[in-house]
Amino acid sequence: MAKSKFEYVKKFEISDECLPNTWIVIRLDGRCFHKFSDLHNFKKPNDDRALQLMNRCAEEVMMENRDIVLAYGQSDEYRFVRVYLSITMNYYLGHRVFVFLTFCESLDIP
Repeated sequence: MAKSKFEYVKKFEISDECLPNTWIVIRLDGRCFHKFSDLHNFKKPNDDRALQLMNRCAEEVMMENRDIVLAYGQSDEYRFVRVYLSITMNYYLGHRVFVFLTFCESLDIP
C-alpha cells in the first residue's frame, strides 16, 4: 500500500499491543443457539449431547491453538484463556486473534 491512494487507511489502524505478562481471555458466544437447540431437539437446561458437542469443539480449538491453556463453558458460550504475552508477541497479537476467530468460525455447525 506504500504510495498508493489507499495509504490514508493506515491512519485508522489501532495498535494491538497489550501489557507484558497479560493473560488474554477470549469469549465466544453461541450465535442463534436457541434455533440450533430446537433443530437438534436438545433438552433444557443441559442436554448431554449439547454439552458433549460444545466440549468437543473446545478440544478442537485447543488442539489447533497450543497457546490456549484453559477453556471453560457457561450457558451457550465458551471462554478460552491464552498464555500471557511477552513483549515480542505483541506484534503477532492481531494476526493470532484473526487466525483463532477464523478457525472457530470454521467449526460452525448448521
